[in-house]
Amino acid sequence: MTRTEETIVQPIESNVPEIPAKGNGISFAHFIDLLRREEDFFRAEQHKTKIMFSRLRKIFYDNWGWNTELIRGASKIEGRYEVTVVDDPTPQTNKKPRAGSRLQTSNYDIVYKHREVKVKQGDWLNPGDAGKTPEIYANDNQDVHLPEELYCDLGHVLAGVDAYNFFAPVTPLPNCLTWARKLFPYVDSNVDIVTWLGDIASSSGEFLFQNLRKKRPLTDEEKQDIINEYATASDMLGDIDPYIIVNYYNTLAPVGQRVTDILQDYYQGGTDSSFFRQHRYSYFCDIIGLKGWDGQAFANEDEWMKYYRRQLRNNITFQVFSLTEQKIKSVWLPLWIWFGFYDKVLEMDTLLTIFVDALKKEIKNEAKYV
Repeated sequence: MTRTEETIVQPIESNVPEIPAKGNGISFAHFIDLLRREEDFFRAEQHKTKIMFSRLRKIFYDNWGWNTELIRGASKIEGRYEVTVVDDPTPQTNKKPRAGSRLQTSNYDIVYKHREVKVKQGDWLNPGDAGKTPEIYANDNQDVHLPEELYCDLGHVLAGVDAYNFFAPVTPLPNCLTWARKLFPYVDSNVDIVTWLGDIASSSGEFLFQNLRKKRPLTDEEKQDIINEYATASDMLGDIDPYIIVNYYNTLAPVGQRVTDILQDYYQGGTDSSFFRQHRYSYFCDIIGLKGWDGQAFANEDEWMKYYRRQLRNNITFQVFSLTEQKIKSVWLPLWIWFGFYDKVLEMDTLLTIFVDALKKEIKNEAKYV
């Protein structure tokens, strides 16, 4: 895989808040405290690890295809809160959309929508808060300041683990027809699509929308701005950590550790957990199929790129369709993407290459840990 000549980069780590208006962000200790209160609400199920990952994930990611397409296996597991999708009252120009927001397009005109999360009537733990936004969802609280001084989207961590717990391909076909998925756009792994591949697809899809609106190629500065908004460092770190967590903790346990205990051990634990965390990028690359690291490159980068270019294109078709009116006429743009007509604008090779470049850089940094 040849290094791109582009000057854009994919951020993976940040030790400063990426949304300055939010100040220093929520601390890890405070987030764990809020998440433990959520576990306490389901007092009879606190140690049902697999189910609780779903319930906690649904605080941050529910509706918008999560139950029907992305993590179908968890569709019947009820979350605590009432979730609705509503139009934003005012445009959010030059502002990163809040957690769970989506960009709806009609003729490439921007209309923002977002997910509202409210306490249900009859909530036994906080009966006086019915109709209010819970603290854990307010103010982008899933962007957490970790003990290691990095910022990480722990909502992404919960989503990635939940997808692994209900692993499946992503296809528009019903479950009974998944055997025919190769006749349509599909992604082999729902874990990939709800984590790193999905965020890269968001950047690529926005490249396309901006190109169509501006009617000209984007500058490198414009591309970097899109990446910084749609695939932030905290997002990407939150996309990588689930792969490590599911390999070293029993997240599938019908009865096991509390989710908060797993997170605390991984991010604050002793020798074993710190070793896994300090070498997260090496483990991640091995898990997603990048093999044969020689200190500078992986032996199978060309084959890996060929496979994930196809996976990314299919992911983008889903992503673009989800951001349009989702009517019959909205099918044409995703179809053109699937057939390869927009490959130059989508810059899939560039985005995958800069992601791998960022991983290589971090793997080299891991050499300081012995």
